[in-house]
Amino acid sequence: MTEARAREPSSAERAAVVLACFVCQLGLGYTYLFSAVLPEATAELGWTRAQFSSGRIPYFLMTGLGGLAAGQWTVRFGARPVLVVGALSLTAALTLLSRMDDLVTYWVAQVFYGVFMAGLGDVAIAGVLTAWVKRRRGMAMGFVYAASNVAGFFVPQVFARGADAHGWRATLLAMGLAGGGAILPFAWIAGARAPGFAAPERPDVARPLASEPALSLTAALRTRSFWLLLLGIFAFFVFFLGMNDAFVAFMLDLGMSRTEAAWYYALATGAGGLSKLAAGVLGDRLHPRATLLADHALLVISALLLLALPQREALWAFLACYGLGIAARDVVYPLAIAFSFGERTMPAIYGAVMLALILAAPLGSFISSSVRDTTGSYTPAFAGFAVMNFAVLALLFFVRRELPARP
Repeated sequence: MTEARAREPSSAERAAVVLACFVCQLGLGYTYLFSAVLPEATAELGWTRAQFSSGRIPYFLMTGLGGLAAGQWTVRFGARPVLVVGALSLTAALTLLSRMDDLVTYWVAQVFYGVFMAGLGDVAIAGVLTAWVKRRRGMAMGFVYAASNVAGFFVPQVFARGADAHGWRATLLAMGLAGGGAILPFAWIAGARAPGFAAPERPDVARPLASEPALSLTAALRTRSFWLLLLGIFAFFVFFLGMNDAFVAFMLDLGMSRTEAAWYYALATGAGGLSKLAAGVLGDRLHPRATLLADHALLVISALLLLALPQREALWAFLACYGLGIAARDVVYPLAIAFSFGERTMPAIYGAVMLALILAAPLGSFISSSVRDTTGSYTPAFAGFAVMNFAVLALLFFVRRELPARP
């Protein structure tokens, strides 16, 4: 019996979903509140900065585990419940933060923060865009993922102005209610199932309408490409978070002023939006494995350029390579996973790969800070990051298409 032809979504439907995904990703700009709230909260509550930073433990734990759940639920139930829970968790997290007086409340708020990040983050959104956008998918991903950079530029400024005028607690509460409430209807729209994107016919191989066969997560775990991609994500976050947490301090060690160091940090972060758009365009023109390799090559080059600082030429080259390499990850990995394992189960497999964040996040920061404390310099840590990423780059050449051949 022949399979009924699936109805193709109209251009207007696709555009509405892509725009709704963009609004959902704007919510990730709230992750930039951490450093903005730190001085206000520690000053009032009498906490040390180490106590405040302890909230990153439940945050990263829930982001990793929540990403795994988000991928599984997106495949089984569609993205709508995942995105809606993410929007509601944003409001819950900021409401609790606005009322916190002890570390327990703060940690619970960070749990909700992790759920919000997992719900509105890359995994579910990548599943939506993979289902709805066939042509120029990379460009659509670049556009949508740039939203977090756009919001990240404005959110700390809005908080600072609000805190000066109304206090940090009232500002957090207002931003939580406004942000979650504004995103919620768009989460509902973005979570609509694409026409013909049906559930798997078999537990091991999914054959959705109008789509390639797709391996289940269980089947993907038995392939080498899954473990190579997980290793790639792990190395990425070790470098990114180890570098990100040390960036300003490293610039100060080089003799820059605090204002100058903060400016270069903002430049590296803010440039991510344009970098994601560029990565999306390249993702549509190059093979998924080629974009994956190019992304990790940029990480190797940027780590090596750190060793040549403080020369200004090396600094600008570093900012270009680092900005593009870091931002491109959002686009590159969903495309690579869909290539290796198929489109239908990509969210579940992407969520499992993102579990690497749980270990990589604290490890990167620990390595860079410990090396600095022991040697008086970040240089040995950055050299180690370069060697690590070069080794991973060599291994990623063995990522392949793992789908079974069509009969």
